[in-house]
Amino acid sequence: MQFAIFGTGRVFYRYWPHLDREQVVCLIDNDTNKIGGAIDGVEIISPDELKRFRYDGVLILSVQYPQMKKQLMELGIPEDVIYHHGEIGNLLRRDIRIYKSGQEYSLEQWLDGNQKKRRIFLLSHEMTYTGAPIALLNMAKVLRDMGCAVVYAGMIGGALVHELTESGLEYIDDWGFVCPRQQKEALRKFGMAVICTYGLKMCVREYSDLQIPILWWLHEAENHYKNGAGLSGLGKNVHVYCGGERARRIFESYHKGLAAQVLQYCVPREEEAASLGLGHLSEKIRIALVGMICKRKAQGVLLRAVSALPAEYQEQIEVLIVGSVLKMEQSYWDEQQLLLRRLKNIKVMGEMPQKELARIYQGMDVLVCPSKDDPMPIVVTQAMMYGKACIISENVGQAEFIRQGENGFVFQDEIQLTELLKWLVDNREKLSDMGGHAREIYEQNFSERAMEEKLRLFMKENVWI
Repeated sequence: MQFAIFGTGRVFYRYWPHLDREQVVCLIDNDTNKIGGAIDGVEIISPDELKRFRYDGVLILSVQYPQMKKQLMELGIPEDVIYHHGEIGNLLRRDIRIYKSGQEYSLEQWLDGNQKKRRIFLLSHEMTYTGAPIALLNMAKVLRDMGCAVVYAGMIGGALVHELTESGLEYIDDWGFVCPRQQKEALRKFGMAVICTYGLKMCVREYSDLQIPILWWLHEAENHYKNGAGLSGLGKNVHVYCGGERARRIFESYHKGLAAQVLQYCVPREEEAASLGLGHLSEKIRIALVGMICKRKAQGVLLRAVSALPAEYQEQIEVLIVGSVLKMEQSYWDEQQLLLRRLKNIKVMGEMPQKELARIYQGMDVLVCPSKDDPMPIVVTQAMMYGKACIISENVGQAEFIRQGENGFVFQDEIQLTELLKWLVDNREKLSDMGGHAREIYEQNFSERAMEEKLRLFMKENVWI
């Protein structure tokens, strides 16, 4: 299979590491600054030069798919050889390969080895160290401990495969590159599927005619639902669950004919976290903000709140910002640099694996989450598990569990956040008790035990027990 790729922007770089360069005859772009160049030795041409190449298909890797498809068709490219990146499986048609601890298996080999176990298929839109993929990973561990044979699949691979390998979980890192017909044939051999995130609604619709229950597990913020029409074709085998009341309200507001239930994710218990207390605090109060750097996560809100503190308060805190910058959000982060240069007590770090992130939680005193829209960020729950006080915006899902001043704080704007930062300095001796009450939120709602109870109930009603 030989194909050309149209588009060399953000979507392209998401897929490029996972493609076989030998299959790519050329790259196409409309940007005159890119034409004539190359990426990893593959030539970049203009669309009208495509006629000098032989290929089986043209894969469009861009959010501008409709316009780019029209452009190709106007150049005489047949519609049936033009593929959206969501159709990459129809173009590449890869075989299903399952990996575990460095070993590779065919689907048939895996099925033979798990004949007597309950087979459950889990699907994530990607395999990154971000909220939804991590939540699904934690569910996989709970299901395995319940005696199920679990396969974790990602539409596209990513750094999370390292966690899966260390955990001894079976995984598929290129499910999106498998043709839909083969996907459905494989899923019929499982007793249940969990599909995580709203972005996979096309997969949910495609699998709606299968005779297995599908738990569609949603965690998204409201901006993901703007183009969410067309879910009326869902089958009776699809059961919608949301990771919290806020996520459920958002889903039902956009899909009024569909009802959803709540299934909170879990965070695996760290044994040392159960007894971890702040005890004697260091000279400065350590504040962490963890999450992808972008407008929605609103790192700038914390920076401005810290900047508004009197100098004597600023001197008593230190702030750690953990997370990578989304490429499309680089301009937002650039705008924050002036404040960062002025604030000497702030350190910025990149994306971290879970083991390294655990050390951040253990070493901090308070987590701040200023997000503008965040249904149930996993970083807040992880901080609660470690017995840390949390200060979160009213737009964060965990706000439904917060009793102001007892197990955390909820704020509405930067002014309130500044006042709460002052409170931390003036009342640092109260943080240990507050963190202990935050731990109770975790135990009651986000522990592995709480998730297992809910999953057993779902299976009793829809699968087997």
